[in-house]
Amino acid sequence: MPPPEIKFQKHIAAYLKREHGYTVLEQGEITDTEHCIVEDNLWAFLQATQADTIQKLAEDYGTDARDEVFKALRKELERTPLWMILRHGLPVRGLKFLLFYPKPRSAASAGAEKYPQNRITFRPHFYFGAVEPGQAQKEIDFVFFLNGLPIVALEVKHEANQNVHDAVAQFVARDHSCRIFQHPFLFLAADTSDVMAATDPRRVENFRWHNTGLKNAPLTNPNEYPVEFLYREVLSKDQLLEALSFFLVRVPKREAEGDKQERAAFTMFPRYHQARLVRKVADDITAHFTKTGDIGRKYLADHSAGSGKTLSICWLADRLHSLYKPDTNDKLVDITFILTDRKSLDTNIREDMANFTHLKDVVGIAKKADDLPRFLKERKPIIVTTQQKLAWVLEELQSKPELKSLRVAFLIDEAHRSQEGQMGAAIRLPFRKPTEADEDTPEEDIEEKIAKVIREHDLNQLFVAFTATPSPDTVSLFGAPFDSYTEEEAITEGYIVDVAASIISYKTLYNLHCHFVPPKDEEEKVYPICFTVRKVVMVFRFD
Repeated sequence: MPPPEIKFQKHIAAYLKREHGYTVLEQGEITDTEHCIVEDNLWAFLQATQADTIQKLAEDYGTDARDEVFKALRKELERTPLWMILRHGLPVRGLKFLLFYPKPRSAASAGAEKYPQNRITFRPHFYFGAVEPGQAQKEIDFVFFLNGLPIVALEVKHEANQNVHDAVAQFVARDHSCRIFQHPFLFLAADTSDVMAATDPRRVENFRWHNTGLKNAPLTNPNEYPVEFLYREVLSKDQLLEALSFFLVRVPKREAEGDKQERAAFTMFPRYHQARLVRKVADDITAHFTKTGDIGRKYLADHSAGSGKTLSICWLADRLHSLYKPDTNDKLVDITFILTDRKSLDTNIREDMANFTHLKDVVGIAKKADDLPRFLKERKPIIVTTQQKLAWVLEELQSKPELKSLRVAFLIDEAHRSQEGQMGAAIRLPFRKPTEADEDTPEEDIEEKIAKVIREHDLNQLFVAFTATPSPDTVSLFGAPFDSYTEEEAITEGYIVDVAASIISYKTLYNLHCHFVPPKDEEEKVYPICFTVRKVVMVFRFD
């Protein structure tokens, strides 16, 4: 019987072939051993999808056209991460080659026909580096290739003898000058119960938990390993290509300024619950629109402190901006508003949104009084402003004829702070039936006036509320949490500290005697108040 780890590896490999249709690469097929490229696979993809571009290149370079492509790729890899070349294309002698096709988001997308041409393969026991005398060949348990290019590396352990932390340590201890630790956009470490992920495998601190919750469990088959979601979902073709085309974010280098130290450029990838929320909202609102023809929905994201809520908002705004009506070329959401408090507007949201450099031309951050009206007039796709401006925005959407038909999304940061006064009423009233009375709002209140303005167009607004502490009022307004990342998860994963665990009661402190506590007859001199309290209590109890 094979060792548990080998059995686990074979189980994953069999699943990948059976369920995803992936094929296994032979080590010898990886002909560019320095950059770990399966050259024949990439060339076959280019021939199948961009024969006309190859023909143009061949007009000048003849049979050397293929060499020119790989020469350009190796040169570009010296200065650009592979995933960015995949996303933006490879320039070759004035021409441009696409190295993969993302899943089409509209009917007119060129990828509608070419997306199926993307080919994912994997190499179990991927060998790398020179063989040192007396030592075994170095290997990685799994490396995944897209059209012949390495995109994911996976190390697995079995809890019978090792765990996920051993897999992380193995990544960190490698020789990172080898290209296989530079080109993939994702490095996954897993055991049979837990998964961790990083975009840079050089430091233990770079690896973050990538689990479905406090405890993973198989969803499709009770006989599967608890981390079934890893090889069923995370390593699926759709999710790997979605990461390449959407979720990956390149944060630019930061120069030293003030109290901020210089920081090198790095790649950002969402934690599991962040990507899950974005997918769930996008899929649900698209399905709702298909069924009803409107986007009048409310969602509550119950995400604890330590969940990376601000980044979740940024990713969701990006996704809503890129959604299309099914089978059309029309955007599903015309404008997305991010509503936050003034402090977050000045720091968290502004700084995190700035990292999404691909959105720089579509995001407007309303810092001055005249910014918001101007952004609305310009139809800025993503507008960041304060929560207090919601009532004004809703009234503008109704009072301006050219704005009435717009489908608008509102992403509300820390919704529990917004349930009183105009903010809460402005959100609540659009979803009230026209004939239903609002007992909480006096007839002539400003909230009722707002309701009269927007009631006719209540189906044009989508609300997604984020909060770490949903109150009963919040749940009543937005409904049960649509997605949850609990405080217990954040504590277990080390993103926040369990303050309650560090609380020591007064009684415990009083009775705690350490070696440095003075002798008993000296205690009352050192702690006179404590002893006075004790004496009073004692007298009260016994007299």
